[in-house]
Formats: sequence, C-alpha cells, structure tokens
Amino acid sequence: MSDAAGADGDRRLRVDLDVDPAAEGGCPIVAESDDAASVAVNAVGDDCVVDVTTPDGEVRRGTGAVDEDCLCHAFGRVGCAPHFRRVEDGTILVTAYVDDRDAVRGLVEELRGVVDRVRLVRLAVVEGPDATEQVTFDLSSLTPKQRRGLELAVVRGYFDDDRDVRLRELADELGISKSALSQRLRTAQAKLVTDVFDGGER
Repeated sequence: MSDAAGADGDRRLRVDLDVDPAAEGGCPIVAESDDAASVAVNAVGDDCVVDVTTPDGEVRRGTGAVDEDCLCHAFGRVGCAPHFRRVEDGTILVTAYVDDRDAVRGLVEELRGVVDRVRLVRLAVVEGPDATEQVTFDLSSLTPKQRRGLELAVVRGYFDDDRDVRLRELADELGISKSALSQRLRTAQAKLVTDVFDGGER
C-alpha cells in the first residue's frame, strides 16, 4: 500500500516542500544539475546514487556519501519517506505523507537542521484506501512574506488549541510589527479559505 494512506485507509496529510540543500553538503540530487524533471534516489549503506533527468531528457548520475546530515535521513528520522519530484534552480520539490500537523512541524524542524532553507508549499488532506485528496491547501498562491509568516505560525503551534506562543513572539522572530504579522496571517488565511471553497465548486 502507498504511504499516502494509513494502514486502515485513514486520513493523512500530503506535504509538499521546497528544499534548498546545504551548499557545503554536496547533495548528489543537485550536484549534477540545477534543474531536473524527475529524480530517482538509491541510498544504501554509506553510498547514495542519484539519477536525475534534465528538462531536455538527458539522464545524469550523481553519487555521494550518506551521513546523518543527508536529506533522506532527515525524513527517515521522523518516520516518512521523501518523494523527490523535481529540481528548479537548485531547489528540490519533495513530497511526504504524514499523520498530523505535529508531524508537519517535526519534519520542518528536522529539515531545518540539515538544509539551508525549507518552505512549506502545499498541504492536502488525503483520505481513504484510494488516497483521494479531499481538501487542498495550495500555498503557492501566497506571497513569500505571507507564506513565511504562515509557515512560522504553523511550526510554532500558533494555531493549536493549547498554544503557548504569542503573536508578538512570532512577529519579533520575523523582525516585523505585531500588526503587520496579524495582517499577513489574515490575508493568507483568507486566500486559503477562498481557494478551498472555490475548488469545491468546480
């Protein structure tokens, strides 16, 4: 069974992330080309072999050494498998399936420890044994500032019922005023809610 659904076909989350590997890490996924239409990774033992297909159809093979700072290991430490979709300008688009929002936060935090930058691009609720996406949140419609504010709020648990983080703390971390962050979050949430209901009417 695909990891898109749980053992009983229950609800999961699909997470799409933009990841910029650490420049000094030498990740073979981006070592051969800054752009790839598809990526196949085989990491066994201490060796990683990667086949990347460039947009013009050329297949290039890259190799590297596996260590604790590897991107694949970061996903493994939080119990999910990465699906590398493509590479654009050195940024890897990767998909993973997780059980809940806590797992999203854990994955993002784990990745931040081994890559230069990670951005949450898309969340989708996946339900049933056929892994049907019922509701989609597409963050690509947000501006970079809105996405960064929303991502930080999610990762820090601002939207949780038992939250212990305040808006002022998030604003300070971003270096902006509390009112500016509040406006960004309201605008971002409005865009996401509009996309959900517009999508449901198609």
